[in-house]
Amino acid sequence: MDGIHDMGGMHGFGAVNVDAVESSHSLLGTRAQVMAMLSLDGVRPVLEEQDPAAYLQSHYHERWLTCTEDRLVDTGTVSDQQLERWREIFEHDATAMPPKTVAEQGVEGLIAHLTTTPLLHDSVGGPFSAGERVRVRRMAPIGHHRCPRYIRGVVGVIERELGSDVLPGRPQDSEREDVFTVRFDSVDLWGERTSDGEPAYDVFIDLYERYLEPV
Repeated sequence: MDGIHDMGGMHGFGAVNVDAVESSHSLLGTRAQVMAMLSLDGVRPVLEEQDPAAYLQSHYHERWLTCTEDRLVDTGTVSDQQLERWREIFEHDATAMPPKTVAEQGVEGLIAHLTTTPLLHDSVGGPFSAGERVRVRRMAPIGHHRCPRYIRGVVGVIERELGSDVLPGRPQDSEREDVFTVRFDSVDLWGERTSDGEPAYDVFIDLYERYLEPV
C-alpha cells in the first residue's frame, strides 16, 4: 500500500476504489473542494450536517458542492432563486459560466492565501515524543472528530509531532492542541492476511493529543 489516502470511514461500505479518485472529473472535483474551503469556516462539520440518505447517495464532490450552496444561502450571499435559475441554465448548457464578480486583485489575494497559509501552528508542548508507544483511547465522541473508529484501543508508535491545530468543529480562534503522526502495524488493525498472503505494512494516521494515551 503506497501513497497517502484518507483513512477515515466505517466498515460495511465495500472496498475503496482508489483508481476512481484520478478520474476525468478530477479538475471539476478540485474546483468544488476549493469553493467549499473558501466559502466555509470548517468544512467537515458542514459535510456531516447533510441528510444521511442524501449524503450516501451523492458523489464525493457533490457533497462538497452541496455544502457550499447551503452555506452561501444561509449567509445571504446567494438566494435559492439564483441557485435554481442556474440549475435550469446548466440543464440546457453544461458549459455555461456565471459572470465573474471577483476583481483580479481579489483572485490574486485568494491564491496567495491558499499557497502561504500554514496548515499547522507551532507546537504547544504535547506530552508525546517520536518513538513513544501510545494507545488510541476507546471513546464515543459526540460531534465532529478526526479519530477513525477502527483504531480505537490499538497501540501504535509516535512517528513525529506535526505542530498544533484547533480541534475539529471548533472556531478558528479556539485553543489549539498538538497533532501527532502515529504509525500502526496493519496486523494490529486488521489481523494477518491469510487468503492472499499480503505482507504486513505500516499505516500512518494524524491524531490529536486527546485521542492518545501512554502505554
